[in-house]
Amino acid sequence: MSSAKSITWDQLEVAAEELFRVLGASEMEWARQTWKLLAERGLTAAPNELARHRAAIRFLTLALIYHDFCYHAWKKDVPPHLADWAYYLELQPLRIGQLLGPEVPLSGAASDAEALEAALAELTRRERPVLFRAMVDALGSPSRVFVALWRTGERPGAPGGGNGNGRASDEAILNDLSFEKIDAFEFVSKGFPPRPRRQARPTQTTLDLGDLGITL
Repeated sequence: MSSAKSITWDQLEVAAEELFRVLGASEMEWARQTWKLLAERGLTAAPNELARHRAAIRFLTLALIYHDFCYHAWKKDVPPHLADWAYYLELQPLRIGQLLGPEVPLSGAASDAEALEAALAELTRRERPVLFRAMVDALGSPSRVFVALWRTGERPGAPGGGNGNGRASDEAILNDLSFEKIDAFEFVSKGFPPRPRRQARPTQTTLDLGDLGITL
């Protein structure tokens, strides 16, 4: 992926097919629309390689947020593989190290691949509040952010789904409560806190993290 003034959805679409493969419903459309909102707020700008990496980290963060939401809303647990995802976005250890900063402890990393996974987890953790504020600013409230995420579970032609007929209103979605919906709403309203999970074992990455200056 070459540097540009911003990272466009067209540049990300192939990677998005891998990163947002959770429900097989409307998640790709949600991701595309949300990336557009982030672009309108200058969060996808990429005037140089370091900025491109920061914008790509935000894309990884968006995917992580969606994975976490699906777990809270529907107990759909598809483990993310950040180190593998970095391969699709052509992320380089030197730039990741610059974004991470010096002397950041990456606990539990026993290999370069695990250190990369931990570094990306830390960088995406930092970006969650940034994306939350941008999405609330764009949509008006955490409730509207929740509704947009909840609608990704709709399938065309399903009762109450996104076929244009009988589609549940925003108010109906917010007022028809369940334990899972409450859990998912709390996740959104708290600003997308990361969900503790066991570290996924990367399968594709071949990056050497010596450039990060991290001693394992």
